[in-house]
Order: sequence, then C-alpha cells, then structure tokens
Amino acid sequence: MKECYLKKNKTHELRRRLLLTVLILAIYMVGRSFLLYNVDPAAYELEELNSQNIMISMISGDRYQYTVFALGIMPHITSMLIMWIFMAIRGAEFKARFSPQKMERVTLMLMLVIAVISAVSRTNGLVFKESGLDTQTLKIIAAAEMTAGAVVIYKIASINKEEGIGGQTPIILVNILDNLAATIQKFTWTELHKPMLLCLVMAAVVLTMENILVRIPVQRVSIHNIYADKSYIAFKLDPIGVMPVMFAISFFMLPQLAVRFLLLFYEENHTLQFIREKLNLTTPTGVAIYLGIVFALNFIFSFIMLSPGDMAEQLQKSGDSIVGVYAGKKTKRYLRRKLLFLTFFSGCVLCLFMGTSLGLSLKGEISPDLALFPATASILTGILCPLYREIKAYRKFDSYSFFI
Repeated sequence: MKECYLKKNKTHELRRRLLLTVLILAIYMVGRSFLLYNVDPAAYELEELNSQNIMISMISGDRYQYTVFALGIMPHITSMLIMWIFMAIRGAEFKARFSPQKMERVTLMLMLVIAVISAVSRTNGLVFKESGLDTQTLKIIAAAEMTAGAVVIYKIASINKEEGIGGQTPIILVNILDNLAATIQKFTWTELHKPMLLCLVMAAVVLTMENILVRIPVQRVSIHNIYADKSYIAFKLDPIGVMPVMFAISFFMLPQLAVRFLLLFYEENHTLQFIREKLNLTTPTGVAIYLGIVFALNFIFSFIMLSPGDMAEQLQKSGDSIVGVYAGKKTKRYLRRKLLFLTFFSGCVLCLFMGTSLGLSLKGEISPDLALFPATASILTGILCPLYREIKAYRKFDSYSFFI
C-alpha cells in the first residue's frame, strides 16, 4: 500500500517537459515547411551555398529564406540580447523596478520591430510565380507572413523556456543537426577530413572548458567546520560558454539587414552597396568583423551576466571574503582581473579555431559550405552540455517520492 502511494505521487516532470519540447519542435518543423505565398521554390534550387547561407540556416533553418519561418529565432534572441545589455547598463536598482511582465512586453515589441525590418529587407530577394497580383503586393504579403512566423517562434520558444527543456536552444539544435546532415551528404571524406578534424578538436576544447572550474576559495563567516575549506566562487574556463558564438550570428546579421533595408530606398547608393558586399563571411573583412564580434561579446556577456562587481559587493555585505584578499575594492579588482584573464583566454580559443576554418575557406582550401563547421561544433557542444545537465537534474527530481 505504501509503495502504491509513493508511486502515485511521482511528478514525472522530465517526461512532461520532454513531451512538450517534442511537440514544440514538431510545430516548428511543420512551420518551416510552409512556403511563402506564391513564392517560386524552383528559382532557389541551384543557388550556390556558402558560409553566409550556412550561418543563416543556424538561426532560421531556412537557408533560402522562402518559408513562413524564414526569420527563425534571430529576432527573438536579438531582442533578448539588446534587453540584457540595456538592463545591465541601467543597473540593478532599475532592474528591480522593472517587472517581468513589462520586460516581456518590451522584448516582444522590440522583437516585432526587428522582425518587420528583417522581413521587409528580405522580400527584395524573393522570386514569385506569375499571378494576378503585382510584385509589391506579393512582397507585402510575404513580409506579413514572415513577421507572423517570427511571432509564433517567439511564443513557442517562450513556452518551451517556461515549461519545456533547454529554453530556446532546441530550435537552434534542430537547425544545426538538419544543416549538418544536409551539408555532409554533399562531400566526400577527402573534402571533409580537414573541417571534421577542426570540428572534433573544437568540440573537445569546448567540452573541456565547459567542465573545468577555476575555484576561488572564500572564507564564510557562518561556516566554521570541516566544510569551511570547501567554500569557493567558481568560474568555468569559458566563463559564459558558447553564447557569444550563437549571438554573434544575430549581431553580424543586424547591420546586413539594416543595409538591405536602406537599399530598398537608395538602390543606387554606392556606399551601401560596398558595405553589403564586405559584410559577408565570404570576404576577409566580413570574417574579421564576425570574429571581432565573437571576441567582444565574450567580454560583454561575461561581465554583464557574472558581474564581478556585484559579487564583491555581496561578499562584503555578508561579511565573507576571498582568502588572502581584502573585502571591498580589492576584492572587486581581484575578481575582475580573474574574469578578464579567463574571458581573454576563451575568446582567443574560440576565434582561433573559427578563424582557421574561415581562413582556409577564403584561401579555397576547404569548401565555403564547411567554413563554419568549428562554430557549429562549438555551438552544438555548448548546447548539449547544459541540456544534458538539465535533463539529469529533472531525472533526479523525478526520483524523489513526495510524502506531502
């Protein structure tokens, strides 16, 4: 009788969340197969693929950009990133007064603005079938469809963040796996061995950095027993993981979208045309800008999300201190130096491997389709590690039997 009672009170939290995530991914895959109204898919069949199109497919899953979900998750993650930076600049006091509901409303409005601009700029490259409607009307319909698709993705990603597994990352994971499968099938092992080797090394390096902790011993005033020596502040070897690589894609796309949008009104502007040509991963300038964004975001995210200044302030308020370091400003400087070193190291590692692959592509030694393989490997590893830990945590949660 007791065993039946305990079994009845199992939560099945992992199963419930996994089923919801699978349902959301099914909705995403279906939406990704719906073509925009009257678009001509045959016009895209022979389009050459390159690292730029591969990058787009990581965040949209639609390298040709002619489906309802063509914008993908890019407007969503870009709006989130902008809000994170805005809140960090305004400070903790402003953030405390900013309710989660208001935060969600502002993020949604910002996402709509980004989605509309992205949709309008992308309609210029669409090819439509012959119909009774003029091209301008078809572009308006396509822009409305892409914007609506971005809103749907925003909603299902938000639902998965609250009730599913992995937050927004399962959508990116599906895009990456789909892209990898489609790309690998096109090449022989001779063509694949260099990028695959870089891929494996990059995955191993990211996995190592994700699981190595730099521990800073802390003296807690409330702990005076055998556990006192086990109190510490921990930073990963890559303090913020591969988030900079994922978000760098969105950041890299923003100026491209802005230029494409302006070209709708100033088609003959040579400066805008020059910028559009250079802001591409098939050019040295574009590669340098992309790697610079990755490196810069690595610093920005680390100091915004880990906030060594807030850590030092909390230690001082609680009466705790880092062993061998005075509380207050010295602790703040110590934590900042430590985080600065780790961030610089991880940024160099990320840029080294991705830069090597992109450089080989520019020289023609590997196919442009394979230039972002190391970036793909780092994102894939960075997604799977926390996803595994989250599933493991919910599995342990389900193993408990609740008596009340």
